[in-house]
Amino acid sequence: MAEPIVFDMPRTDRVVQGAGAVHAIGDELRRRGLSRAYLVTGRTVGSSAHFRDLVDELGDSAVGVYDRVLAHNPVDRVAELVVQARESGADVLIAVGGGSPVDAAKLAALGVAHGITTVEGLAEYALVFEYPDTVRIRPLEATPLPTFAVPTTLSAAEWDGFCGSVDHERDTKDLTSYLELTPQVVFLDPEFAAHTPRDLWAQTGVRALDHAVEISYANNAHPFTSALTTGALRLLAANLPRSVADPHDHEAALNCQIAAWMSIIGVHNVSLGLSHAIGHQLGALGIPHGVTSCIMLPHVMRFLEPVTQEAQARMATTLVEAGVAAPGEAAADALDRLLDDLGVPRRVSDYGIPREKIPVVAKTSMGDLVVRESPRPVDEATITRLLETVW
Repeated sequence: MAEPIVFDMPRTDRVVQGAGAVHAIGDELRRRGLSRAYLVTGRTVGSSAHFRDLVDELGDSAVGVYDRVLAHNPVDRVAELVVQARESGADVLIAVGGGSPVDAAKLAALGVAHGITTVEGLAEYALVFEYPDTVRIRPLEATPLPTFAVPTTLSAAEWDGFCGSVDHERDTKDLTSYLELTPQVVFLDPEFAAHTPRDLWAQTGVRALDHAVEISYANNAHPFTSALTTGALRLLAANLPRSVADPHDHEAALNCQIAAWMSIIGVHNVSLGLSHAIGHQLGALGIPHGVTSCIMLPHVMRFLEPVTQEAQARMATTLVEAGVAAPGEAAADALDRLLDDLGVPRRVSDYGIPREKIPVVAKTSMGDLVVRESPRPVDEATITRLLETVW
């Protein structure tokens, strides 16, 4: 008899969606008996008028702001955030921004609860993976602080307990993974997100497309997540171009936010794959989070097409229904053209990274957890060849 499958349901308690959703944060804090919110963001959002208005609206409930988050979360910044959040006496963390602030808040929730004060302490909770299937995760010893999330991009970090950080000394992006780190409340506010630069919105929208594609044809694909990712692909393909063209098209933006949610819900059960494994490690070299998907996704799809024909045929049909593919066109080709139309970056060399880094990326990609769900076996040589096509 086969072993039963265990499916861990997502841990988000509540989603507040629609224009003006951020104005419900105060009510949600009071409803949960929370009174000391520490806000986590980056420089760009943190210096904006709409963010300052949000802090002012929270009043005495906001006990501090950390606005020094950097892309991909260098571990020294995360350690600094943990110390400052603890000193503030925070009882809840509120992430405002893209995937990096959300991940930083999750890591801070872990760090404050466990008394972590150093980079080395954070590293003790990073996941250790050895290809093809060895995973080591240190058990939690305390309950992480609660977190809320106000996403301003489509990276979808707010829907899971995964969080990434970068160790620049090793040129490696580490992954921490606990379901308990999932933000409890997410505020999807297309009006607030309208301030996000359109190039960033487009790039992270492609990241959400990447989620939908990889979860659809993962080795351990599940009917529940596959149905959601099919819907996500349709919504994103139809609404992302509209939302990129007009930040004030709140209907299209909210559809994109919901699609990003659909693209990744259940990811603790059905893993991302090869595009993300390589993308995580390109990120460690300084390429923005969403851009790594813009670079890798169609190439990885073509590599995997021989063993994912059925899934990719369904994707192609969905893209036809969304109006972005011609009948009979391959899904990878349709997405390739969509990415060109969105004007997103497509090559590693655009970021001034030398080809000499290819072996490093190939090696570290093989140590990334999500590579294990690639539907086609890979090794460093395979990843090297893929990287050579996009450099």
